[in-house]
Amino acid sequence: MLETVKQTIAVYEMLRQGEPVLVALSGGADSVALLRALYELGYPVRAFHLNHCLRGAESERDEAFCRALCAQLGVELTVERVDVSAAVQQGSGVEETARRIRYARLQKAAEGAKIATAHTADDNLETVLFHLVRGTGPKGLAGIPPVRGQIIRPLLEVERAQVEAYLAVLGQDYVTDSTNADETYTRNRIRHTVVPALRAIQPSAAQAAARLGNLLRQDEDCLGGLAQECLAQAARPEGAWEIAPLRQAHPAVRARALRRLLAQSGMPLRDVTAQHIFALERLLENANPSACCALPHGFIAQREYSVLRLIHEQNQPERPAVPLSVPSEQLLWDGSVRVSVHVLEKNEVFYKSFNTFCVDCGTIDFVSLCVRTRKAGDRIRLTEKGGSRTLKKLLIDRKVPRCKRDGLAVIADKTGVIAVQDIGMDCSRSPQGGARMQIKIEGY
Repeated sequence: MLETVKQTIAVYEMLRQGEPVLVALSGGADSVALLRALYELGYPVRAFHLNHCLRGAESERDEAFCRALCAQLGVELTVERVDVSAAVQQGSGVEETARRIRYARLQKAAEGAKIATAHTADDNLETVLFHLVRGTGPKGLAGIPPVRGQIIRPLLEVERAQVEAYLAVLGQDYVTDSTNADETYTRNRIRHTVVPALRAIQPSAAQAAARLGNLLRQDEDCLGGLAQECLAQAARPEGAWEIAPLRQAHPAVRARALRRLLAQSGMPLRDVTAQHIFALERLLENANPSACCALPHGFIAQREYSVLRLIHEQNQPERPAVPLSVPSEQLLWDGSVRVSVHVLEKNEVFYKSFNTFCVDCGTIDFVSLCVRTRKAGDRIRLTEKGGSRTLKKLLIDRKVPRCKRDGLAVIADKTGVIAVQDIGMDCSRSPQGGARMQIKIEGY
């Protein structure tokens, strides 16, 4: 096992000879073997143990074991305690919270040094299978990377059976987490059910998964480089991107370029799904030059003719209310909307279209007539048979994208809504035989 660890460190340039390293020590077989291996290979090691306070006396036992082991070896140990169950936030599970806290504390304790975690070839195989059944791309199928920033995995090409054999030769004991046998956890079911079945078919399944990961990471490096070139070609000042280079790129390159685009704009990629990338790709092909789509964390992708721009809802340009005189024709809100109004002659023919409305002049308060965006409490009644509905509920029912709702032009006076862009006119404003007025809204 030691020779495999030594080769892995060399191949992936994990550590220089004599470089200090912090070992994430749980007390389990893998982390104990990692600590002993790096210690034997002559690296200046320190250890870090996080007591998650999740398993009562068993958690205390693990901490005591790590203290005793490090004292025996003369290895400096940092121990921290966190009540993970009390730290769980809404939308997060205990495992995810524990992992987040563990890595944050590890990085703080490392003080810039490399951090070695005890992921093995078996862990990698389980990860590949876990990602496979969830539905993943090449990056997920590549499994656990040997190096990620300051995190290194020297045991990644070592199988668990080798770990146990190595510890047996040393006469080194270790602790066992009782939750590892709980098959309510998906990873444990994979470990105890799926992996043995695969090994019965192919005993070297773990090593096969490792080879697959290496090949996929090479492909990912190549495609990632092409995606970066594509994004650099598309980049424009002020956080905008030309659509043409993105649209013309190979789909494999385009998808990666879009993910990088989102990351550069400050969006956490852990919440970006294939559906979000697909929505962006459709936006690139959309014939509407001002189309948009909603993304996680309040981000909006906005197409502006030949340019794609990513903005946050909080940073959207304000669209103030604009008084409407009659007659008039106005280009509003940075040219995104044109509104024209004029009183129709008595016998003038009115040509109705989706955003051209004919209203009764007697229902309008011309002093307060304006075009604005929606506001809380807006209501509209589209048909005589239907009742009045809130504009908010109507936009949701019509499946108007969230990013478009606050940009729609609303024609209103002090008594309420007259007409809404792309939605319709309040039927109470319909002509009743008196003077008529035409309102036309054009979006760009």
